[in-house]
Amino acid sequence: MKTYPQAITLDNVNPINDFFAWAETQPNEVSVESPSFQLSFGSLAASVKRFASKFEQLGVRKGHIVAVSTRPEFETISALALLQLGAISLTGSPAILRSYRQEIDYLVCGELEIGFKPDRQIIVDQDFISGLAAIPQRTAVEQLADSDVVRLVFSSGTTGVPKGVEFTALNLVTRTKSARTNWMPADPFMSLLGLDTVTGMQTFYWSAFNGKTYLVPTDGAGNASLISNFKVKAIKTSPAKLTEFLEAQKNNPKPLELEVVEVAGSLLTRRIGLFCQEVTGITPTYLYGSTEVGTVTKGLFDANQPAKVGSQVADVEFEVVNQQIRYRKANMPKNYWLSPDTGASGFHNGWFYPGDLGNLDANSELHLIGRVDDLVNAGGAKFNLLELDTWLKESEIFDDVASFSYVDEFDEPVIGIAFVAKLSPIPELLTKRLQEFLPNLKISALVRLDALPKNKLDKVDRKALAKLAASK
Repeated sequence: MKTYPQAITLDNVNPINDFFAWAETQPNEVSVESPSFQLSFGSLAASVKRFASKFEQLGVRKGHIVAVSTRPEFETISALALLQLGAISLTGSPAILRSYRQEIDYLVCGELEIGFKPDRQIIVDQDFISGLAAIPQRTAVEQLADSDVVRLVFSSGTTGVPKGVEFTALNLVTRTKSARTNWMPADPFMSLLGLDTVTGMQTFYWSAFNGKTYLVPTDGAGNASLISNFKVKAIKTSPAKLTEFLEAQKNNPKPLELEVVEVAGSLLTRRIGLFCQEVTGITPTYLYGSTEVGTVTKGLFDANQPAKVGSQVADVEFEVVNQQIRYRKANMPKNYWLSPDTGASGFHNGWFYPGDLGNLDANSELHLIGRVDDLVNAGGAKFNLLELDTWLKESEIFDDVASFSYVDEFDEPVIGIAFVAKLSPIPELLTKRLQEFLPNLKISALVRLDALPKNKLDKVDRKALAKLAASK
């Protein structure tokens, strides 16, 4: 059995104190930067204390669940102000607001949201901002026990109901420390993923607690500008965000000082991996893991083996049992928010099962082979849809492509392909490519789209594709 390091304890200490300490010692240093605004540590701390005072005046208390759906500068201020109050913050995406509106106590937003009680909405508009000048700063900081929940992050954005992962005060500190060890290898560091992701959330809080500048992710051109202007040494991103950045950077005359490009969420294609090497001179690093537990494996991208995601990191226990991946680490959650540990959720007997399948090679490096629910039987053989996706992507027939399974009008399971391309594929070329993968494989639906439905981490929503094909 693996022995974990001695657990950190924080009882009755709120990590927001670290941020306020930095604001005292370096008030003029940049705390938050985006292409459209800048906040120093001193000005951000003052705004946080006034927001906290106003939120408290409007009824927000320790333990209240508060969704934030507003402009990035106000979201960063609100997240810290809610931590000061000991409230539970979350990014209020449309899917989360639809799914959990009954559980949310307050909504911080830019304009009135239909469907929420008006007296439970805090509208951050010009009147709100103007009125802050007359409000005294809240200097008191709510004390927090290790087990007090302070942040919710959701692991799914497009497939079914989003699943909430609780971050207690202790989790927030230990996970940000783990992030620093596992995937923040150099400063300045930038996440191209926003506060609605676990990567973006940890990057923001780690920066605030450690006196570093948090760079607010935006579009490809904006990210390229921030990365070059701030001489960023390392970034973490998804394949889609990486592609946006590379497309912008290839025409950017400003030099980069980038040393590390990390990719998480889904697999890179050979084309994108080589494109990254061409534009930046850097071979991307895979980070495989989950919102629920954190980073599990780490390794350099191999264009000849794009599903190889590296070796186990130091602070996690990891196993592959009958091709099913499972892992655990100290202080990880035991279940999803509002969900008991039934064993069906992914949490079972102290382990987390992400639903991924894989194999370990002779060097103990993990190769992903798909997801449990993507295993299908077609053409007289079992295979995983991820294998077919990889095969089709390497054909370079499509700009983007994904396979899916669905039930046809005869209640038979069949396979479909959804793709993005300037031109429809030549049937003979596609048939030949499919036969090379599996000789008897037949495709019952070929769906051309402007863009594949994906979640915020660039994972394809196969359920949406199946629903689309079945409706035709």
